Amino acid sequence: MRNVIPLSPTLYLSPQDRLLLGKPLAAAMDTTDPQAWVDLDRRIRSKTARQSGVPPLESLPRERRTGGRGTVDWSSAPRWDEEAKDVTWSQFPPREAETAIALCHCRWQVREAALAFTPGQPPLLPLLLIRCADRHVRVRERARRIMRAALQASEAEPSDLMPLALHLTLFPHGGWALDRVLAAAGPLPGLPGLLCASHAPEVRVRGARAALEEELLTPAGLTELILTAPDRVVRHRCTDKLLAQVTAGDPERLLDPLLGASSAVTRSSAVMALHRAERGPEAESRLVDQSARVRSAARLVLRLEGRDPGELYHEMCAGRAASGLPPGALFGLAESGAPDATALLRPLTAHPEGRVRAAALAALRMLDAVSPGELMAAMDDPHPPVVRTAFKALVPYVLLVPEEWLASLVAPGRPQHVRRCALRLLCAHSLALRKRVLAAMEDDEDPEVAHEAQRARYEPLPPFSSGG
Repeated sequence: MRNVIPLSPTLYLSPQDRLLLGKPLAAAMDTTDPQAWVDLDRRIRSKTARQSGVPPLESLPRERRTGGRGTVDWSSAPRWDEEAKDVTWSQFPPREAETAIALCHCRWQVREAALAFTPGQPPLLPLLLIRCADRHVRVRERARRIMRAALQASEAEPSDLMPLALHLTLFPHGGWALDRVLAAAGPLPGLPGLLCASHAPEVRVRGARAALEEELLTPAGLTELILTAPDRVVRHRCTDKLLAQVTAGDPERLLDPLLGASSAVTRSSAVMALHRAERGPEAESRLVDQSARVRSAARLVLRLEGRDPGELYHEMCAGRAASGLPPGALFGLAESGAPDATALLRPLTAHPEGRVRAAALAALRMLDAVSPGELMAAMDDPHPPVVRTAFKALVPYVLLVPEEWLASLVAPGRPQHVRRCALRLLCAHSLALRKRVLAAMEDDEDPEVAHEAQRARYEPLPPFSSGG
């Protein structure tokens, strides 16, 4: 039988324990993660706040695993000697690891004393940046003087400190760190990516606001944030900043990327700026935008240019069988208030393209020019968007439609999109009708129909009340 070799005791050390054993910062933690620096500061403060001969609570299971060997004794960490009025360094000058522990110490005197050993040691600059937001004013002011000198001497790359500086804006005194790092970094090419790197929305918003106030974002950087920033506030602020730089003729073509943005607010702002940029005729192509906000902006710009948007919409929709008719043209025709809009839209409800039929039906509904009979006929359309549009318009008239017709829509054999919209119409009708129509559909092949039939079976009817 093969002998099993016993495993030796293994100790999994945390970053703060590795520092206490003399490991440098690069070997003790992930120095690229801003949250790791904040966690290191918090944990060392907690460790040094209870220096004693008793091992911390979280180290007891580890001590049992190792048989009492290899435990970390935090009573050996540097501390403040009240009699000597100095720090109990193990050696002088202290090593990088011991200085890092002192920079995070619970006693402000130790933190202040450790600041003297940070110049000329780039690995300690993230902890120095944290001390710039220290809760004690003496530590905070001294750390800021040292950090200001370090940034002027180019001891650290400001872009490396940017993620941590952004994270520190969540702290009461953390705004100074971001302002100084941004000022030292200047208009970096990768600044928009750094501003959007944080997972906290408030951090991204504060970082973008500071960069805008310092005017550190180039037009290309502003465009990148407008198109990629996840926060609406950031996109709006950057849009306003970029549009303020648009001049007559727009020689730098600043508006082109904004006109193709996914955000309707951004597109509409860019369309409104076309007139000021002397590019007003280009708004004609935006009359058929999928967003009503953009279409409204395009109509306003064309009116400022002396053109009638209603005539343009009339030309687009005049051909009944025209292929490639964008739905936005039908909505724009209804929004423009053209007197012949209803006459042009009604034939388009029979257009060969389903998306055009759905848009025509929705546009007629906007004009309040569609009858319940037309909506009932549209419920048999093979194109699902047409049926959904008709269903939404039929809801106010659900008590007026024939019950037999409503029951026929949900009958087995109908297309799924027709049955499901009819099911929603039934839900808008009375419970008694639902019970009668769905009584035999509890085992229907459509799970939504079967579920609704089972729910209607067990739902109690409301109590009868006679008027008096």
